[in-house]
Amino acid sequence: MNFLRPILFGTFAILALSLNAQTQQAPGDNAIIAQYSQDNIDLLTTELSLTSDQVTQIQNLNNKVEQKIQVIQNNTQMDAGKKREFIRGNRADHKRVMSTILTAEQFAAYEELMKAKASDRTEEHQQIQDVEKTN
Repeated sequence: MNFLRPILFGTFAILALSLNAQTQQAPGDNAIIAQYSQDNIDLLTTELSLTSDQVTQIQNLNNKVEQKIQVIQNNTQMDAGKKREFIRGNRADHKRVMSTILTAEQFAAYEELMKAKASDRTEEHQQIQDVEKTN
């Protein structure tokens, strides 16, 4: 299961970068997001045995989600809570569309990857909190 964790990292890295980005992005941010996105696609292609059509569909989906998140983040009339709500909605939409792109078997494996990543994030947050408590 350890070999699946990099896939999860890539998937959530895009979202995490988008969530934590300032409304004014530095010029290099888009290149970093694009690299994470490509790494994620490469890993999904390998681990889920994606077809070229699936790769194209997932790339298009990820681009649309990224654009939506940027629009939400740049909306100065929306408070942080509302932005989080909309971004969560985008994640749910992303998952729904992924279920239509992937086969049932691939989607089951994809969901397992997401669960493992969530577990890893929880552990990482706990470690950060532990370090902060000691300082």
